[in-house]
Amino acid sequence: MIKLLIIEDDLLLDEAYRRKFGEKYDVRVATDGESGIKTASTFIPDMILLDIYMPGKFNGLDVLKEIKKNPQTAQIPVLVITNLPDAIERVLEMGATKCFMKTDVDLNNIEEELQKLTAKTE
Repeated sequence: MIKLLIIEDDLLLDEAYRRKFGEKYDVRVATDGESGIKTASTFIPDMILLDIYMPGKFNGLDVLKEIKKNPQTAQIPVLVITNLPDAIERVLEMGATKCFMKTDVDLNNIEEELQKLTAKTE
């Protein structure tokens, strides 16, 4: 089963992601950047869904930077979801596979992108 790590601090979104993707993927959820980095290096997911704005020591930009810096996790595709329009170009330059605006995307769009990535890994 394809492993999906979701790094998102919004508990309602976490639950929606789990319901949508839980039957198709082996899903793990981290609710802050620090646990997201740790989970990425221990779980070694096939794909990561990452929010940019998170409280705590590491925001999503920090998480993306750490994931891409670590040889164990550097090649993992990262889909970024953000409310910050000025972050799109930056996260793509940092190595994100795709960036979605939270206001413009729904779970079906995310699922389509995950399926494209799954097809590439199989």
